[in-house]
Amino acid sequence: MNPNKELIILKLGGSVITKKSEGKPEVDGENLKRLAKEIADAKKKKNFSLVIVHGAGPFGHVPAKRYGLDKGIMDEEQMKGFSITHQSMEKLNFQVVEALQRHMINAVAYQPSAVGILKNRRLIYFPTIVMEELISRDVVPVAYGDVLLDEETGVNILSGDHLVPYLADTLNANRVIMAADVPGIFDSDPKKNKNAKLIKEIDSRNISQIREIGTSMGTDVTGGMERKLNELLRLTELGIESEIVSAIEPGILRRTLLGERGLGTIIKTDP
Repeated sequence: MNPNKELIILKLGGSVITKKSEGKPEVDGENLKRLAKEIADAKKKKNFSLVIVHGAGPFGHVPAKRYGLDKGIMDEEQMKGFSITHQSMEKLNFQVVEALQRHMINAVAYQPSAVGILKNRRLIYFPTIVMEELISRDVVPVAYGDVLLDEETGVNILSGDHLVPYLADTLNANRVIMAADVPGIFDSDPKKNKNAKLIKEIDSRNISQIREIGTSMGTDVTGGMERKLNELLRLTELGIESEIVSAIEPGILRRTLLGERGLGTIIKTDP
């Protein structure tokens, strides 16, 4: 990879690119098309490298819950569920890659279950040499939350929110952007409290302000916003700041990719 070229890890939330709250595997075509265009517009204006990880929405969470894949014990029925859940995610990934390609982005699918291994739900093996070569050739790898073999539990879920910081660390990324269905982190759940206030910056000094982390709409087997925040806080220990921004409000993702800061919640290293 080119060390002088900015590398961004972008997470597209499953609740943004699918109709997650409806609980059925259906892509939100309008949102996906708009986000693909914003990404393409940003890449035309600024020369940066990009890795995209997208969430599962009902494509992954619903079958994973049905077969208890987050529980870990692998039996014949769960092996069937392993296959069905992965294939469902392949269908979603195909549509994400296709939307990006339609906007002239050199996107390619990157299957986590083909290379990754978990141990007690933590990613312990995920070689990135091929991904690095793709990035160096201005190709955009598009990975996703997936079902993986687990050395201790048999099988389990690799959340996109867990994969993002792993890649940011391994690839020495410059920035992490989480495009979500909310503008950032609030001091209480904005879906329950209309007076919830957006927290513009989070570090170890003000983490206690967050009284109630918003829960995900629809079925989610990976921990929702709480898991997301915990993973991003761990990134700060590596000196990597991240930002959660709205992928619902048009133009926010494009502006963030182009370098504008403070459009959502920044999870930053301690001063």
